[in-house]
Amino acid sequence: MLSRFSILLICLTPLAAAQTDFASERLLGIANKEEKIYKKIAEDPEFYSATDLDRHIQELVDAYRSYLADNPDDPSAYILYGKLLRRLDENEQAFESFLKADELDPNIAVVKQQIGTHLAEQGKGKAALTFYLRAVDLEPETAVYHFALGQLLYRFRDDFLKENIFTRDALDREMLRAFRQAAVLEPENFDFQMRLGEAYYDLASPDWKAALLHWKKLAKTADSDLRLEIIHLHQARTLGKLGRYEEAQELADTVQTPGLQYSKNVVLDEIRQH
Repeated sequence: MLSRFSILLICLTPLAAAQTDFASERLLGIANKEEKIYKKIAEDPEFYSATDLDRHIQELVDAYRSYLADNPDDPSAYILYGKLLRRLDENEQAFESFLKADELDPNIAVVKQQIGTHLAEQGKGKAALTFYLRAVDLEPETAVYHFALGQLLYRFRDDFLKENIFTRDALDREMLRAFRQAAVLEPENFDFQMRLGEAYYDLASPDWKAALLHWKKLAKTADSDLRLEIIHLHQARTLGKLGRYEEAQELADTVQTPGLQYSKNVVLDEIRQH
């Protein structure tokens, strides 16, 4: 026989589920409204007047705050609100929002990444590293987390070496692994592919051969003349570093885009100084 308490729970369960569904729909509605506003801005930066935009943004802020007042244990809401605050350059408030989300659920990769990003911006590389590593552990198939880790290792490498967190060999290995994994997970991401190629230059002993192989492979997938010429400049530089000066000169000479002429001259100067 069911106890009175069990009967009460059964009676309340549909109501609780309905309330949860309503809260989810309410939060989704706020997020969709935010997405539409920023989509309009991306399409037409002049679509909203300054007054209208301020009003819309304030409505979003008020909606998130109202929702959180009614649902203080919803980590998703703190994440969305934190991201909005980041867009508004309210970084300290955003940080507090992400910390609250992390307190409610310590296993959300994007929260770890956002906390790590804030710490990195504050110059706290060691603290940021812990959160970036956890984000990678939680979602190893998400390329941007690996990319962010690689950037962090590069930016704070002097600090990490000074504090004996890494040896130089270990730091180079982990940085290169992070950029390589990002490039593997998103092979169509040109920025990720570029950064991997440049990472070979950042090693204590630059691996020019590996870099050249990477640029040759990437050149085959270039989908515009501009991108191809950017890659050719990198190829020319690596060829020069490998002592293949005539090939380097010939390849650099093929670059005709006006906006790349300064970079072209820098590469040519390097080649001529051999």
